Amino acid sequence: HPNITESYMKEKPIPKGHPTVADMLIDYLPPGHPPNLDRMMHYPGQYPLPFGHPSLSTFVAVLDLPNGLPIIPVFSCHPDLDESLRSQDKLPGSHPNVFPLLEEYLPPGHPTNLDEMLQDPIDY
Repeated sequence: HPNITESYMKEKPIPKGHPTVADMLIDYLPPGHPPNLDRMMHYPGQYPLPFGHPSLSTFVAVLDLPNGLPIIPVFSCHPDLDESLRSQDKLPGSHPNVFPLLEEYLPPGHPTNLDEMLQDPIDY
């Protein structure tokens, strides 16, 4: 994941096809924050960050998955994966698809319906 603070300051938009930013962060915005996060990230030159705004990079974390799986950048407010699975928390409908990220790493015979499984884990 590129340094989003640097990209934003250089007025580089997030790429087309990037998961929606608003769906991931809307619950964490302070009162009065503009809700149009996706528009802001697609057109950073039109929305300069106000003085004192936290670095955008502080909102991105990296999931370092075990066993040689890929490193996946996620928002820093992302729930703990292991705890979510133990608690059988459902994956939100707005969550980006997981299968394309992990497809090449699945062992032979592994179920391919990862997203379906994560959206309703109690059935699996």
